Amino acid sequence: MKNKIIKSIYIFIAFIQVVLITAVFIIDNLTSKKAGVNHHIYYRRHQFEQNIYSINNLLWQNILAVVLGIIFLIFLIFAIKYRKSLFVKIQLSITVVLSFLLSGIISSQFFIDKLAYPYFIMVFQLILIIQILFIIVMGFVKIY
Repeated sequence: MKNKIIKSIYIFIAFIQVVLITAVFIIDNLTSKKAGVNHHIYYRRHQFEQNIYSINNLLWQNILAVVLGIIFLIFLIFAIKYRKSLFVKIQLSITVVLSFLLSGIISSQFFIDKLAYPYFIMVFQLILIIQILFIIVMGFVKIY
């Protein structure tokens, strides 16, 4: 019974993560097709670059993403060493990949050139936070 609840919660979380990623790519696509969306995203990007996504803040966010990736890589190594369940190993692997992917998005010229750059960062940070919270809750429920 507990495993069915955990699996259904995970499916819901995975669905939310996929919807967020899809939404940010749709927003980026709309910036080249709709002038109103383009102006709004341009204005908001300028606001974000002055505040939470300034160059200095992005450097710290990039460092934090790499540190989180290393921490969860160590957790993954321990999960493999102590023969935890496959589900736990997969969740830790996803978290490691998301951490380094966030770092890549922050520093990649491909994403920097996109008008929706702050939204890409925001969405992948949110997805990483959701994934980390799921791992924390998973630890409290003891499904491994």
